[in-house]
Amino acid sequence: MSSLGRWTVFWLLAAGFMPGRTLAQDQPQPQKTNFSGRWRMVKDKSDFARATIPDMIVRVIDQRGVTMNVHTIQTVGKKTATADVSYLLDGTESQNILNGHDAVSKTFWDGPALMVRTTVKLPNNTEEVVTDRWELSEDGEMLTTTSHIVTAKGGIDLKLVCAKEKLPS
Repeated sequence: MSSLGRWTVFWLLAAGFMPGRTLAQDQPQPQKTNFSGRWRMVKDKSDFARATIPDMIVRVIDQRGVTMNVHTIQTVGKKTATADVSYLLDGTESQNILNGHDAVSKTFWDGPALMVRTTVKLPNNTEEVVTDRWELSEDGEMLTTTSHIVTAKGGIDLKLVCAKEKLPS
């Protein structure tokens, strides 16, 4: 190979034109949506189907790197419940406890929307599968979580719409 040929191959390799690479690999990865903030349910925009409508839901989300921690407070009548879950946003399974039951969640991105598929182990060797879709409005002020829940008794679809709360100055 002439010296010109060797330099041509060198520059092609250095520029990233390597066999096996595709243009998609060379494209910048889109920025992932950050859901961090304090979110309060907008009752009249949410849909709980046949389930009891909570009086209040507040979610505090802290998203850093590949981890998203979600603290939820829910009030129905005089009863208040809390839940803390963590999701790994790189697709790695995460383990949580939901309503006293073991749960395994796996996430993936559908464009700017975060998809979370959670399998909850229930008594009598039954499972509940929850598929959530988390989306922010274009202005980042509304968080919509649509959920499809499947149990041995059937399925249900829910929608939780939350407004971002402003932090005091």
